[in-house]
Amino acid sequence: MPSLRARLTNALLRLTVRRMWRPGLPIEDVRTHAARSDARLAGRPPRCPVELTEVAGLRAQWFGAPELAVRNGTLLYLHGGAWCMHLPRTYTAFSAALSNATGLRVLMVEYRLAPEHRFPAGVDDCFATYRALVDGPHGAPVAIAGDSAGGSLSLVTMMRARDAGLPLPACAVLLSPSTDLTSSGPSMRYNAAADPMFSDASMDLLPDIYCPGLDRSHPLLSPLFGNWAGLPPLYFLAGSTEMLLDDSVRAHDRALQAGTKSHIDVWWQLPHVFPVMRTLPEARAALRSIAAFIAQHRTLPRAVSAPATDPFGATIAHAAETVAVEPADRPSS
Repeated sequence: MPSLRARLTNALLRLTVRRMWRPGLPIEDVRTHAARSDARLAGRPPRCPVELTEVAGLRAQWFGAPELAVRNGTLLYLHGGAWCMHLPRTYTAFSAALSNATGLRVLMVEYRLAPEHRFPAGVDDCFATYRALVDGPHGAPVAIAGDSAGGSLSLVTMMRARDAGLPLPACAVLLSPSTDLTSSGPSMRYNAAADPMFSDASMDLLPDIYCPGLDRSHPLLSPLFGNWAGLPPLYFLAGSTEMLLDDSVRAHDRALQAGTKSHIDVWWQLPHVFPVMRTLPEARAALRSIAAFIAQHRTLPRAVSAPATDPFGATIAHAAETVAVEPADRPSS
C-alpha cells in the first residue's frame, strides 16, 4: 500500500490537475495550473551549490560543486512538462537532490517550449546540449535522466548521439517517460479512470500543442518506434495507475529485444513522475534506487555507432521535414 502522504497526493492531484483537462484548454491555463502544482509539490530544496550558466546558447543550471565534475563526472537532466511547461521549483529541488545522491554534477537545461517553439525545437536543443557536454572539458555525461517529456527527449538524444557516433553515457534513468504519442498502449484504456493526474482529454491536448498535424509515430516524437540497439543500460520507473505506464513497460521490452540492458520498477499506486515529488517517502526511496543504479553502471562513456541498417539515423532537419509532409492519421484510443 502506498504511504499516507502518497494517497493524499493522489487525491490532491485528482482534485487540482486531472479535473482541469478539457478539449481546447488554453496553454495559459495549463501553465497557470502547473505553477500552482509546482508550489505545492516541490518541497524544500536541499542544500546544494547552484551555478547559472549557458550551454549551446540556452540558459542552464549546474547543481553541485565544480570539483564533482572533475572527480566523478556529470549528469544531464532533461525536465518534463509535456514539452510546453517548466516547473522550476520542482526540478531545481530534484536536480539538487540528484547531485547530492549521486555525487555527480547535474546540468539542467531550459530547452525551448511549445507552442512558442514547436517540434523539433526542444529535440534540437537537447541534442545540442549533449554535444556541447561531449565537446567540453569533462566529456560525455556519466548519465542522462529525464521525466515524462524529458524522458522522451533523453531517449531521442541518446539515439541521435549513437547515430552520430558520439560517446554515449554509461547509463540512463527514465521516469515515467512518454515514448508513444500515438497513445496505443493498453494502459491508456485500463488506467483511464485510475490515473490521478491525466485523462483522455489531456492525451489529445498536449501533443497537439507540441506537434500539431504531424505523424506521431515518428521515432523523434515516439522513441518507442525507434532503434533501441546500442543504447546504454536503462532504468525505468513508473506508477502502476498511470495512463502512460505501458510507455515504460513496452519501451523496456523493446530495449531488451534489441539487446540493450534494461530494468524497470513499477511502484504500486504512485502517480506520474512521483520521484520528483520529494515530500513523498516513496520518492526518497526511488532516489536511492536511482543513485544505486548509476553507481553500478558508472564507467567511462563509450562510443557506439548505429547499425548500417538503422532506418531512423536521420538528422533532425531531415526528420522534421519528413514528419511535416506526413499528416497524422491519429489512431483511435
